[in-house]
Amino acid sequence: MSAHLSNGHHSLRRLRAFAVLLLAMAAGGAWAADSGGQTVASAGSLSIKQQELETVLRKLDANERQALRSDPAGVERWLRQRLAGEALLQEARRKDWAARPEVKAQVDAAVREVSERIIANSYLESVAKVPENYPSDAELRAAYEQEKANLQVPAFYQLAQIFLAAPASDAAAVTRARASAEALARQAAGGDFAALARQYSQDESSAARGGEVGSLPLAQILPEMRPVVAGMKAGEVRGPVQSAAGFHLVKLLASTPARVATLEEVVPRLRAALRQQRLQQQIATHMDGLVPASTMKIDSAAVTATLNKAD
Repeated sequence: MSAHLSNGHHSLRRLRAFAVLLLAMAAGGAWAADSGGQTVASAGSLSIKQQELETVLRKLDANERQALRSDPAGVERWLRQRLAGEALLQEARRKDWAARPEVKAQVDAAVREVSERIIANSYLESVAKVPENYPSDAELRAAYEQEKANLQVPAFYQLAQIFLAAPASDAAAVTRARASAEALARQAAGGDFAALARQYSQDESSAARGGEVGSLPLAQILPEMRPVVAGMKAGEVRGPVQSAAGFHLVKLLASTPARVATLEEVVPRLRAALRQQRLQQQIATHMDGLVPASTMKIDSAAVTATLNKAD
């Protein structure tokens, strides 16, 4: 996917990936499970082992891991934060910070809260179980028919582009790039688009492939390009179209129309959704049975007074 033609989904995946990594760093305990292997980062006596990093990376999906591979500087910043966090903890321990009464009280309260949550959740899992054979094939098909209108696969557009960089803030660069893009548009209309892309496109990743950026739904295409692409026919060349980054000439190589997903395509997530729905129903039933509405008494005046006092 071209970084200049797409609308930033790689950046979103990087942000999600770093969020997971930072949460793991904050949790701290995830790093204690594996302590062997080659050192990937160190500072003085502090180090992060390869197996420790792998433990956290396994929490990410394949797309998020790929997003991290394309941002080594971001990974380096994160590793430094992890080492700094461990250094801070060691500094606090040297000063016996955990023995301070107010800190100890917070730790004890947190331990109780986490312990109670683990006990309650573990017990709830034992009393609310979804049968292994649920849902049946018939139940899956019935759910599919009911949700079919919401199971749309969008149209996909296989595109190639010629990109000329021209930041909108640089008026002179915009003028030069527009003239070059218009000249290229005239050549591309009846010429070899792939050859022109290899020679002139400034998006290196797609230029090497004759301008091909892959097959994309409209939602993953730059907003400025969407109405252009949506109205194109296979083999047609359009542009130049200006974006914040520069000018784009685009060729539609092929397209597939929007359609309803088949049952086979959605079975895994449909099964997961139905099982989760059944589990939530069982949990609600069990919880309602523990405290039936008929046995519950509420002092509305006391509740209102407490709510008002909280302000």
